[in-house]
Amino acid sequence: MERFENYEKTHEKIICIDSDGTVIDAMNAKHIHCHGKSFVEEWGLEARGEEILGIWCDINLYEESRGVNRFIALVKMLDRINGRYLEISEAEIKPLRDWVARGDLSNSSLKKELEAAPAPILEKAMRWSLALNARIAALTPADKPPFKGTREALEYAYGKVDIAVVSSSNMDAIVEEWRAYSLLGYLSVMTSQEIGTKEDCVARLIEKGYEPQNVMMIGDAYPDVNAAKSNGVWYYPICTRHEAESWLEFREMYLDSFLQGEYGEYQQALLEKFKKNFNS
Repeated sequence: MERFENYEKTHEKIICIDSDGTVIDAMNAKHIHCHGKSFVEEWGLEARGEEILGIWCDINLYEESRGVNRFIALVKMLDRINGRYLEISEAEIKPLRDWVARGDLSNSSLKKELEAAPAPILEKAMRWSLALNARIAALTPADKPPFKGTREALEYAYGKVDIAVVSSSNMDAIVEEWRAYSLLGYLSVMTSQEIGTKEDCVARLIEKGYEPQNVMMIGDAYPDVNAAKSNGVWYYPICTRHEAESWLEFREMYLDSFLQGEYGEYQQALLEKFKKNFNS
């Protein structure tokens, strides 16, 4: 596998594959055992923990908001449970809502906001974010296996197309997860948050000499759809709770249609199937 800066295409077509929730079953582990559990503890909701965790998972795994930034999800969660499981006034939540609306959503940005304009809700958001990071760091590869069918799909695609990881995770985490299950050997190149957003990474791969109609993005959430649409490339969905089925159909049907230039016949129907798979 080449470093991105040295990468040169070897095939006319390339598939760009998200990692978390698409190949590696990390979304479930992270949201159930890390994000959701830390939320329950920070807001003192252990007595209703199972119900609260179910709502968190709906927002982050089973609805169209799957894949959103953690702080956007936090605001959605607080709005959804306010008045049912906790009482929080708009004045109390406003500092968090205003900061999220500005869009620079990271722990370092939140730290600066706390220094400039301290607020209890921001302090809670920071404690929650740091706690979930600690839990994520404690996960092992055994907690995050690849979905059934991914290896067979990668084996089938290998040698027919170039294969890139396009992920918003950090490079070290992606390499660790793919290496643990001996999947790195199928890759032509890997991109990550250090290189840019998913939209940026797909665009920079196209600059390596691919025509947009020869590029496919494979993912499990709407940020992946947006990365494809913004670059005018194809999208293939890995549907939550149907990952093995999605990978089987990719291997048995849709990769060949992409190779033969016929994938456009299926794109709209697959996008509709992807949308319907989420909870309404």
